[in-house]
Amino acid sequence: MIPFSTLPISDQEERGEPEWMPSPAEVARARVQMERQGVVHSVTRGVAGAQLVPAGEAPWLWLGAAILWIVLWPAIITLKVSGATALAWLPWWLPVVLAAVHMALLAGPVLLSERDRGADDLRLRFTKIQTVAQMLALEPLEFEAWTGMLFMLLGYRLDSSHTQISADHGIDLEVSSPKIRFGLVQCKRYRGTVGEPTVRDLYGTLIHEHADFGWLVTTGGISRQARTWAAGQPIELWDGQRLVEYARSFRR
Repeated sequence: MIPFSTLPISDQEERGEPEWMPSPAEVARARVQMERQGVVHSVTRGVAGAQLVPAGEAPWLWLGAAILWIVLWPAIITLKVSGATALAWLPWWLPVVLAAVHMALLAGPVLLSERDRGADDLRLRFTKIQTVAQMLALEPLEFEAWTGMLFMLLGYRLDSSHTQISADHGIDLEVSSPKIRFGLVQCKRYRGTVGEPTVRDLYGTLIHEHADFGWLVTTGGISRQARTWAAGQPIELWDGQRLVEYARSFRR
């Protein structure tokens, strides 16, 4: 085995732990506490469903059905009575306009309430994790689910249609937004410091998959060489301290 002190600087950094890293005992205590409080279950509960209707986004399937129903019934009534002499003056478009107003008055408040409640629920579950010790106490799949919640709160949509990419290239999440057609997220629940080789690998995956942007999200640290290499590239590097800042920023 090569002594740690003789390894190249970049490799030393990737293996070392940041000074702010919690001890294994702190992580173990955090796990016990989170399980006792039901935090672990709340992190993974309903994540798949939330992907279908991200926080703050309208449930379009339900809304489309409501529009169809509310527009059709006055149209049918209009067709039934259009032959009546007393209603000959009635414009053909008036029932449609009235139906739209009817829908806005009845469905609008319900839609806004459901959307806001979904966003509040997601925010509440996400912010139950506030420290690096709690993040490390999560299992890898739990940490990925928690990271997915963060991206949803930031306005991204989770996409599960590229499962082959995840299997072959270590990508854990695929996201999109109005500004980013296709983004890749690599999650590392890690005590050490991520070095330049890991970032290079992520960039290679972005090029290979024609992705627009990539994120490396880790509970650990990120080496100076990795940050220098990523500068100017379509990649963002989020370490454990950055994740703590995000968790606190969404806390009310």
